[in-house]
Amino acid sequence: MKQQGIHENPSFYIGIMTGNSMDAIDVVYAQINQNQIQPIHTHSIPFTQDMQQQTVQLRELVKTCPPRNLLEQNPLFISYHTSYIQQISKAVVELIQQNHIDVSSIKAICSHGKTLAHCPSSINPKTPYTLQIGSGKMLANLIARATNYPYIRVIYDFRSDDVLNAGEGAPLIPPLNAFIARQDNCYNRIDINAGNTSNLCVIQNGTAVAGWDIGPCNEYMDFLIRTHTNQPFDIDGNIGQQGQLDTALLKELFQINGNFYMTIPPRSGDPAHYNTQRISAFKNKENLPNLIYTCAYFAAYIIVHSFQFIQGNIPNHISLFGGGWKHPILYHSLGQILTGKGFILPEHQLIFQNILERIQYPVQIQKHPFSQWMESLLWAKMGYCYDYQIPWTTPQLTNCRKPTICGIEAVSDINNTNYNDCICRSYPF
Repeated sequence: MKQQGIHENPSFYIGIMTGNSMDAIDVVYAQINQNQIQPIHTHSIPFTQDMQQQTVQLRELVKTCPPRNLLEQNPLFISYHTSYIQQISKAVVELIQQNHIDVSSIKAICSHGKTLAHCPSSINPKTPYTLQIGSGKMLANLIARATNYPYIRVIYDFRSDDVLNAGEGAPLIPPLNAFIARQDNCYNRIDINAGNTSNLCVIQNGTAVAGWDIGPCNEYMDFLIRTHTNQPFDIDGNIGQQGQLDTALLKELFQINGNFYMTIPPRSGDPAHYNTQRISAFKNKENLPNLIYTCAYFAAYIIVHSFQFIQGNIPNHISLFGGGWKHPILYHSLGQILTGKGFILPEHQLIFQNILERIQYPVQIQKHPFSQWMESLLWAKMGYCYDYQIPWTTPQLTNCRKPTICGIEAVSDINNTNYNDCICRSYPF
């Protein structure tokens, strides 16, 4: 049944993804209607090295939860935020200009913002919050000036509504996973999104019935590569493929955040809680290729380990989204573990045995054609749902009190430079 107010004519949205990632800005121009989403044009630009370094510094600063007004006045924050908005504006304008997009065709530009901290109720029940930054007003004005188009809408701050409604605020991608699965005529599958953090969505009869954050995916690998080389990440897995699995290290990696991996969903994670700095202690124990190989295997290991929380039979169709699956060790390790050929820690033998007994074989693992742009498409789709006032999160998926419409909007006004929306609404301090 069609929801009231929804029409069949397609709308065009731009989705922007930065999130926890410290490597690039991904932008997509997408066509969306009630039953379909399709990326039309895509663009990606890397963050500057200064931005990557300042991200680390700023995340350290916000660990103390400074009051909103002091954070907004901090010189590091001011410089970082301005540079961040300028870079994502540049990415959007390049997408528009390189593909000769008619700016008037864009119903809204939808921005996730930059994640500096995420501390939901599953981690901090007394004062749950998320800290996403990115002024929609500033972004709208910069794009309006650059394109000479006076009316630019930006929809943003998508996580706050769910957090303010007692939800986890993440992962937000399961409803899009289910939407695309129906578009693919695949009604029972598991979608695994792999980026800085990994998360999964269980789809039954075309509906997202469960979804949760799994844990670090690229986080540990990228940290080690940035620490010991001049590269931002393990390009094409060139370093990791020279190594081999260190089973003792695998055990240590699991123990770092073992309580989180055993937490019953709904749950959401954040790099601030992954104790990434402890990974630097391993640098003298093994060479870098072994470290990267083991961290990649570990990322696949905790993905399958989290299948224990799926109720009943486990679908054999597994669809992969996100840049993490470009790493060949991660991709290969997932297949090995799911087919019973991977190494399992002795203390987890019964967990994995139960998982493998419930999978409907043969296992089909496929990288989805939308893989790289899935999260950018997410914000475009959420912008569409904001416009049509369609709730995005549900108690079943995020533990929010009631189905929640997510996001707010800003409209360009180049004469108004009062950017009082640099910090998301759910930061309570």
